[in-house]
Amino acid sequence: MIRLNVGSGDKYIPGFTNCDRHGEPDVNCDAFPLPFSTDYAHELWAIHLLEHLPRRDASATLTEWFRVLRPGGKLVLELPCLDKIARLIVNGEKNIRLTVMGIFGDPRDTKPDMMHQWCWSEDELTEALSSVGFIGVTVKEPIFHIAARDMRIEGYKP
Repeated sequence: MIRLNVGSGDKYIPGFTNCDRHGEPDVNCDAFPLPFSTDYAHELWAIHLLEHLPRRDASATLTEWFRVLRPGGKLVLELPCLDKIARLIVNGEKNIRLTVMGIFGDPRDTKPDMMHQWCWSEDELTEALSSVGFIGVTVKEPIFHIAARDMRIEGYKP
């Protein structure tokens, strides 16, 4: 089974081909375009990556990830959730790690591409995935990072 961890940074997942343009990944590459053939992978995970990409590039990036997945292949995304962050702010949350940093990223990180470019709502991201062809798109609780702030979205290539 071929499983890709795109935008791995230094968080390597055992059993995956870890892909990033920083550090020492298995494959040194950008998130778009990917150096893999069409219908290559069974799974593609992008954990806390999509929020770092410009919104204008989202459709092309999601289309590329769709291309690389085999029919029946699974896409897994985890990222900050605008819906959860908005609720936290309205309810008076003072911890900026749960609010402002979810939207903008951590200003202490010196790498410019670590700042967030967009904060996705569940509906917007579900629609974006569906519009490039993913089916069975579901929102779930995240496994990585902060459950009170983040979301996990899974979808499949038909």
